[in-house]
Amino acid sequence: MASTFLTQFGVEHYDGLEKYTVSSTSQSTVLLQKKKRMQEVQSELDRKKLEYKQRMKKCSEKEQELAEKQARIREAVVRFEKFVKENDAKRARAVKKERDESTSRLQKEQEIGILKQEHQELAKTKEKYLRLLEKLSVFESYVESVLEPSQNEFHEIDDVLRRHSTLTHTNKDLRHVVEQGNHEIEELRGKLSQFHKDKQDEILIATSDIAGQQKRSDFMKNENSKVEQELQYRDNAYNDRKRRLGEAKMAIRNIYQRCKKGNVPHEDLNNFDRLLEYVQNRLLDLGAIARMQKECNEYKLDPRGWIHAQLAKRG
Repeated sequence: MASTFLTQFGVEHYDGLEKYTVSSTSQSTVLLQKKKRMQEVQSELDRKKLEYKQRMKKCSEKEQELAEKQARIREAVVRFEKFVKENDAKRARAVKKERDESTSRLQKEQEIGILKQEHQELAKTKEKYLRLLEKLSVFESYVESVLEPSQNEFHEIDDVLRRHSTLTHTNKDLRHVVEQGNHEIEELRGKLSQFHKDKQDEILIATSDIAGQQKRSDFMKNENSKVEQELQYRDNAYNDRKRRLGEAKMAIRNIYQRCKKGNVPHEDLNNFDRLLEYVQNRLLDLGAIARMQKECNEYKLDPRGWIHAQLAKRG
């Protein structure tokens, strides 16, 4: 409200309206002028609001129309896309059908070519069989002439042909049996020859082995003779050593008994170390006695005095 009133020196702007200058006019006059101007402005504002509402209404109508148009356009686009897809599918089916028909046409043309070639070959075969039939008609006449004298055995040409076919197969089977038998005979001959050769080789090998074994037997006999001679020599040497050992043992016992001056019935005479020790001591004693007797005879000494002299020397 403060902006509504103007002083003597003030200036006010209202939404683009033209400027008003107040000089020395009274405030009441100015107020009336302002109220009038406010009414005009209010009227203009109401008019503008009404115009704005009308324009907004038109804009809403336009917007609704535009939305309806867009909806119609979208529907049209959807229908067009569907139409395009259907056309593409139809075009693809048409292309596939055209390609399949083209492939089928090529295959049919190839089959037609093959059938034409087969027809030509069949025609040639037909001509060949016709010529063969003409040649075989002579044999038919011959078979009929053969059939007449053998009415009891063969009544029709087919009987003769079946008989001929049976005999042909029998002959073929017999030939096959003969060939198989000859082949088996050749195989058996080869096996027999190989068997003779193998056995001869085995006989030669066995003969060689026998000769080797004979040589080995002779060698073993010679070795056996040498071993027997060696064993005989060892036995003789052992017996000789045994005999000498027995004689030595008997001599030791005899010497021991002589040293003992008689047989000792309860004494062990097989401990030869003890016997030899005793004989050795006895011989040493006898040697000492002999030396004593010699010295006593030489120096004319009494044996007892000599013994005391020897003891004195040792002492």
